[in-house]
Amino acid sequence: MILNRLRHKFFWILDSAKGGKVKNKLEEIQLCIENSNSDKAIQIRSTNLERLLKHAVKTTPFYSALKTVNTVSDFPVIRKTTIQNDFESFESSEFKDKDNFRVSTSGSTGVPFFLFQNQEKRNRNHADVIYFFNQSGFNVGNRLYELEVWRGHNQKGKLKSFIQNAVQFDISRLTDERIKTFLDLLKSDKQSKKTMLGFASSYEMIAQYLERKNIILKDLGITSAIANSEYLNPYTKSKLGKHLNTTVLSRYSSEEIGIIAQQTINSPNNFVINHASYHVELLNLENDTPVKPGEFGRIVVTDLFNYAMPIIRYDTGDIAKLGLSDNGSMALEQIEGRKMDLIYDSEGNIISSFVIYTKFYKYYKLLKQYQFLQQGEKDYEIKLNLQDDVFEFENDLITDVKSDFGTDANVTISYVDEIPALASGKRKKVINNFKKD
Repeated sequence: MILNRLRHKFFWILDSAKGGKVKNKLEEIQLCIENSNSDKAIQIRSTNLERLLKHAVKTTPFYSALKTVNTVSDFPVIRKTTIQNDFESFESSEFKDKDNFRVSTSGSTGVPFFLFQNQEKRNRNHADVIYFFNQSGFNVGNRLYELEVWRGHNQKGKLKSFIQNAVQFDISRLTDERIKTFLDLLKSDKQSKKTMLGFASSYEMIAQYLERKNIILKDLGITSAIANSEYLNPYTKSKLGKHLNTTVLSRYSSEEIGIIAQQTINSPNNFVINHASYHVELLNLENDTPVKPGEFGRIVVTDLFNYAMPIIRYDTGDIAKLGLSDNGSMALEQIEGRKMDLIYDSEGNIISSFVIYTKFYKYYKLLKQYQFLQQGEKDYEIKLNLQDDVFEFENDLITDVKSDFGTDANVTISYVDEIPALASGKRKKVINNFKKD
């Protein structure tokens, strides 16, 4: 569309008028990710990390005692509570009275958390978003469908939506009728290229609907469907991609930090790490030593560009499996979600959430929602919200769960009318109320 090309051109003209703040960063991001092992990329990343560490030690009370520390591995690993309990000590004296941006998230537990970001960090985030959108088949100016819980605090006005060519679709209650409305919207949209960005749980419900109704939509022009905020299970990735004739990709990001890693058109299964803007480590579940390829570890991130509140070795609370990309750089094979919601079998061994999701695939046509909870050391509860009134496969499901969790596992099934979303709009499939240390 001509209008989309004008949107694209206008964006970059405006950026050029501001000194190319986004474009210059975009070129550096592309170099550092796509040629991550080149001498130039290594030098850029090393310089950015060293500069950030020196700034943190010089200008923040929390890091001021580390003046003799030379490498990032000598800095302490911090968590969300570390910042919450001592917020002001993370604020940089050089940026404290400047016009910073407040970014916040409700978090997966519904506990509010916020940070301040300086303008350069904001520009960097914008460039990161554009880079990873480009790697998903989306260009600035094209149609973007955003599936989220839209309220006054995050909703765009009509003019901004028009300029950005964005459609905000609310998923607060994603009933069959609401899903049909969304699909009708897609079918009536005459734009030749469109991209989706939304919660993985909303994609799953749409995939279930399409599968039940046996609907295949081949000519919608969807370049990709990017899932964010939640774990994207293999069923949703496969079925939504088939029914909408597109590639479904997962993004690992947070409101308070930015895009840390994402699957792309060229890497649809492994997560490409944003080496350009973050120093990412995968550390042992029990201590702070690095894990080896093929092992699961805690995702620990150093934000290279937030100078207003330097965040160094931040334990995101999420777990991933370490892998290697084609060029030998670090990648993430699998992201399991939050450490606090890891599930254990009856002998105390960690069970991958992937195993749990597979237990329900064969029953998807019978279910509206499901949730798996560990309530005790050997006690597990399955909540089912059914399409109809009867579920005839209780014994089969319980036997299947016991095959992985132990013959001595106590498995119960309860039926509910609704599994409510969290305050953030996310719907957690796996919860550990036992919380083994």
